[in-house]
Order: sequence, then C-alpha cells, then structure tokens
Amino acid sequence: MSLSLPQSQLSGNLLERLRQSVQEEGARLIADRRKFHANPELGWQEIETTAAIVEDLTQTGYRVVSEPAFLGSVPRLGLSEDPIPGEGDTGCIAIYDTGRPGPTVCMRVDIDALPIEEAVGNHAPAAQGFASRKAGLMHACGHDGHAAIGLAVARIVMPLLKGGRGKLKLLFQPAEEGGRGGRAVADAGWMDDVDLFFAIHLGLGVPSDSAAFAVHGILANARYDVHLSGRAAHAGKSPEAGRNALLAACQISLGLHTLAQSSRPGVRLNVGVLKAGKAVNIVPEEATLTFEIRAQNTGDLQALAARCKDFIEATAQAHGVTSTLAPGGGADGHANPDDIVAWAEGINSTTEAFGTVLPDLFFGASEDAATLARRVAACGGRAGIFVLGADLADDHHTPNFDFDERALGKSALLCAGLIASTMGLD
Repeated sequence: MSLSLPQSQLSGNLLERLRQSVQEEGARLIADRRKFHANPELGWQEIETTAAIVEDLTQTGYRVVSEPAFLGSVPRLGLSEDPIPGEGDTGCIAIYDTGRPGPTVCMRVDIDALPIEEAVGNHAPAAQGFASRKAGLMHACGHDGHAAIGLAVARIVMPLLKGGRGKLKLLFQPAEEGGRGGRAVADAGWMDDVDLFFAIHLGLGVPSDSAAFAVHGILANARYDVHLSGRAAHAGKSPEAGRNALLAACQISLGLHTLAQSSRPGVRLNVGVLKAGKAVNIVPEEATLTFEIRAQNTGDLQALAARCKDFIEATAQAHGVTSTLAPGGGADGHANPDDIVAWAEGINSTTEAFGTVLPDLFFGASEDAATLARRVAACGGRAGIFVLGADLADDHHTPNFDFDERALGKSALLCAGLIASTMGLD
C-alpha cells in the first residue's frame, strides 16, 4: 500500500497509557538488559538469547517465527569454520495482524555481541554483578539494550493492537556485527510487504536525553576473507623451496591500507585478522586474513573493492602463492529521508521521550539495518534509522563500554509512540 506518514498527534488518553506502561516496565527493562548483557553470544550463535526472546514474545501473545521458518535455506555469511550446534538458526520475528486494512510496520532491533574481554574493577557491570559470564565475549555495542527495548515495546503495545489497523512486525535480528544478518533477513523476504520500517541504536556519541533523527552518513561496507596457499619448506636448510604465505599476507595487509587513501568522504579500510604459521622453523604454507572496507556510497565501495581484489591477486602472484577472496558480509549506506525525520521528530515532541533533538548527525559507521531499509524502499516502503542518546562509560567496541540505562525507558516510549501513530492505536 502507499503509506502517508501520520501526523504527530496522539490522543491524551493514549499518551497517558503509554507513559504509565513505560513506568511499569522500568525495572523489567533494566533486568532484561542485564540478563542479556551477562550472557553475550556472537552473531549466528545467539541461541540462548533467541530462546529467551521467543519465550517472552510468545507469552505476550505474538505469533513468533523462528527457525526453521525464519530464514530457512537463505545463505548465512560469516559462519564459523567449525560451527557449534544451532549456529545460523538464530533470531526471530514477532507478528501481530489486526485483521483490518492498514500499513505493515516493522521495528528492528539487533541481538548479537562481540569477541571482547569485558573490563573488571570499577566497570559498572562488574561492580553491579551483571558483567559477561563468558570469557572473551561482551555486549560492547548496546545490543543488549536494543533487545530489552524491543521486548518492552512488544509488551507495551500488545493491549492496544486489537483496536488498531494493519500489521506489526518486531524483528530481533541476528548477526548485525559484520553486516551479515540483515542481508539474510532481506533475502528471506521479510521486508517485502513492509510499508514503514524503523531501527534504533543507543549511544554513538549522542548524550542522554537527546536523540538524532536527521541521521546520514551510514556507511556502506563489505567484509572479505582472504586465503593464501603457498608451499612449506625447512626454514634453515631449504627456505628457497618454500612459498611463504605469511610474507604475502603481510605485504597484502600493509598495501591494502594504502588503497584507502582517498579524497572521497567516508572511505575506510581495516585488516582486522591475520593468521598464519605452525612453527618457527617452517616456511608458512597457509595464511588467512580478514578485512573490511567502508564508503559513504555504494559506487565508492565497489571501486575500492575492485582495487583490493586486483592488489591481492597481484601480490599473491609476486610471492608465488595462490589466493582466494570470499565475501563475508556487508551492508548498504543510508540517510534518513526528510519526511521520516519530520515524522519521528513530531512523535518525539508529542511523547516528550527525549528532551533534545540534534539537528543533524553524521553516523560515520556501518549498520546493517541499512540493508533492510534499502530493501523496504525498493519495495515501495519508507525507512528510518534513529540514534537514541545514552551517555557512555567508554566508546563502542571497547572493554569498558557501558551506557546510561535511563535511555531504555525513553527509547521504549518513543518506539511505542511511533508504532501507535502509524497503526491508529488508542
């Protein structure tokens, strides 16, 4: 259907109900966030997280679609080399159909964690007893908060949906990190009937009680896995007989970074993983490296990708090794349309969820909700990605990351208001 974005007005009765519900959800919101924080799981491995979410949504009254029907046979990029049982079968979508004509609205939150060892000592999660219980894993980007907000919104709007119109989808997306899960969800067709899509992200430098709706500069990105094969040899007796995959990988790593020197805005490149070698006296036969590229638009990204491919192949050939380059994930770029910005700012003003609205925000990173937004737009819908303020203990993707939990209730109020305004809830 062709969607006309609603006016920002919500009835006084509805506003009071939403605010009261958010207040009642306060303690549970924090408890849910801390439960997820203590049990971080990497992308495609969010098995316990998904089970808890499915149970909560089912008890709330939604029809919940999880595996095998959620993503089915759609390819999953970036699965581990030795998958654990259940890997790739994570995430879910909750659906409520009012049975009356109206828009299909989708709210998306992500649920995966990062391979980071969480700080101890004065770090608040450690001091308050909800730090990660899994060595080397941590919620260091706020996805624990996003998941808790999604569940709270599901509970808040459920009593109102019977009087609304259209259909609500609540997407709990796996594998956001590395730009993997969004593409799988899009390819599975879940966005094809969506008229209005929105996603949220906590923090990102936006202070508490502030929000940014005029978001732009969400960078397109792509991740690649490189495998180099040479020939082993005795490093002392006959090194000339070998073909050193590690040396090739080192030269490739250094050279790739020079390719990102560009006057084009938002161009980035990072080699994040390099593995090679078995013993100090053996010429390394195999090497692998993983790198990602980013750019403000898809054209610049594709141009950089082509240069990287050519450089990798030429360098491998110069070292006498073979190379393979495999895609490992990626996301599209995005900037919020003006009408989406005006609609969200209007709902925020009406609900008074966040006291300050930033006039402009350059995202400066990648977010694979942009891939979902692009699919929605391609199918005729509207899409926005909003940054909701929360003071941070340290930057995203660092061991001391934590956020101001007061942002949880404010975010739930705003998101419930966005849904209510579009589906005619009262």
